[in-house]
Amino acid sequence: MATLESETKHSKKTNWTIRLLSISLILVLFSCIGASILQTGGGKVEIQSIKIPTESGKWITANIFKPTSATAGNKVPLVIIEHGLYNSKEMQDSGAIELSRRGIAVLAMDAYYHGDSSSSDSAVLDNKTECDQGMIPMVEFCYNNTSLDYIDKSKIGISGHSMGGFATWMTMHHYGTLVSKALEDAKGNDTDGGTTITEAERVHALSLNKVAAALPMGFLGQKEFNMGMMKDTYINFGVLSGYYDENAWSFEAGKGDLTNTAESLAIVNSVLPKDNQVSAIEVGKQYGDASKGTLRMMFNPKEIHGFNTFSTSTAGDIVTFFTNAFQINNPIPVSNQVWLWKEIFNFIGMIGVFLFIFPLTQLLLKVPVFESLKHPEPKALPALANGKSKLIFWGSILISTAISTIAFLPIGNLDKILMPDPAKFAPSKAFPLNAENFIMIWACFTGLIIIALFIINYKIHGKKNGISSEMWGLKTNVKEVLKYLLLAVTSVFFVYQLVIAANYIFHTDFRLWNIAFKTFSSTKLWVALQYMPLFFVFYFASSLTINGSYRIEGKKEWKNILLCAVVTALPVIIMTALQYGYVFATGVTLFRGEGGSSWLRVFVGMNLIPLLLVSAPISRYLFKVTGKVYLGAMVNTILLVLMTAANTANFLPLR
Repeated sequence: MATLESETKHSKKTNWTIRLLSISLILVLFSCIGASILQTGGGKVEIQSIKIPTESGKWITANIFKPTSATAGNKVPLVIIEHGLYNSKEMQDSGAIELSRRGIAVLAMDAYYHGDSSSSDSAVLDNKTECDQGMIPMVEFCYNNTSLDYIDKSKIGISGHSMGGFATWMTMHHYGTLVSKALEDAKGNDTDGGTTITEAERVHALSLNKVAAALPMGFLGQKEFNMGMMKDTYINFGVLSGYYDENAWSFEAGKGDLTNTAESLAIVNSVLPKDNQVSAIEVGKQYGDASKGTLRMMFNPKEIHGFNTFSTSTAGDIVTFFTNAFQINNPIPVSNQVWLWKEIFNFIGMIGVFLFIFPLTQLLLKVPVFESLKHPEPKALPALANGKSKLIFWGSILISTAISTIAFLPIGNLDKILMPDPAKFAPSKAFPLNAENFIMIWACFTGLIIIALFIINYKIHGKKNGISSEMWGLKTNVKEVLKYLLLAVTSVFFVYQLVIAANYIFHTDFRLWNIAFKTFSSTKLWVALQYMPLFFVFYFASSLTINGSYRIEGKKEWKNILLCAVVTALPVIIMTALQYGYVFATGVTLFRGEGGSSWLRVFVGMNLIPLLLVSAPISRYLFKVTGKVYLGAMVNTILLVLMTAANTANFLPLR
């Protein structure tokens, strides 16, 4: 009878595993098909990945969105789009999809040090000024390449967000200064018109400008910067800056409202006669004349900096600006947008990938080499029977959360001492991920605090109240730990086969906003390996507390996992709530720091929240099937570090 019950239980577990495996793969396939259909406009847009050699052994990778209607006989405008710091070309999908649906080709590029593009031979800040993170080479490529015979070379536009926004300014300025110099040279005594510029000289000077329109987003210079830039601007120009942009503290008015700021007025008034200049601008209004290259438009969507890449308002503003700049009458209204549905499909695929982990590990544990890793789930900790137990339980959570929250910026900022080159965006062979360095230091510190509190809690309370070390799932040996590591690597390997297949077959990936499963090169794998040991400290501590402190008798499993997930992410949730509650209440950031750098760190931390929430159920499930804390910690470390390493700026040296 016992044997029959055991076989029935085993059969149900196997059926559940196969069922969940099927569901996860269906979600992944559904995601890929849906996202592919939407980003190609149902076959009306072709997407091609390219790799373009630039100077000194460097290269730029990009996705070209080409309307199928575009031919050598039916040329279309082109917009080159660049992402922001810590992102990659896929972050500009909203603009790329909506423009290409309306007959405008798009080249979405990976900047140097980002995505699949190469590093460069100087610091990223220098690159933004000198070669604009590769945007100028992309303009030259698109203008001069004969294979792009479907491009109207008189209608090449540029745009970018944040770092890409600054690159847009610099690219526009590069070509603008060529025009200004040619016009100045034309005033020489030995020129055709002498000190008077002839029409032919003017036409020649303007022909040096290979850009017809520019829309920087998330980067609005100060008044003097803008006035200086406008002197060398001979093209249609607009700026998009969020009403709640975290950089707004640097504006003359100290807030992000562009209607009467000196920064926006400097841009708009640059094309208006002195007797017709304005003291306040109207957001979204056309100033100047697009047919003469003097169009000026300002956009001020009510959103934070990061949402410029994930916003129907911004996507609509991009379409509005470039259709006006290129004087295109398109029948698709601005409100008709599909990119968000494409992102929803991407997110469905991400859910499928995370679900895939659970049946995958269950099936791998049936493989002979891993069978010995299955142990019975240890007995749960005793229920919180009295006030003292509850006080210690919740008090420990409160103390660890408070320490971790308070330490987020000061401890994280130690990267400026420990990893000085990446901290100032300079190339480095060691720990070259600027965005991950401060997170790694903070996470390791938090992990050590959690472990210390765990030990103290056990010694002063747990040991005397029925808690034993057998309940923690810690007992193991070196051979078993190595097998857990092999199993974790194998699991993540199979997870990434889904990512590779999606990219190769459907030209898509799995993402939600800044969080993504992306393919990556062997170079990024080597970089990720540098980060895994210290991140493991955090994920091991997290797995230990999730399964050795919070797994209590009498608690419903789903409620307990929800508690674990929230507690794991709580310090970052608190920092995010404080920062953006203050932003929406006052219009400026609470955490600003030297040069405004702290706001960016809080923003990067905010992107951790979903990953930390997901890490809790992974830790708990893998604990239940192995009876140990190690596999969950290892899978979380490898998987989540790879995700972030593949999707952020990588400041490895070029050589």
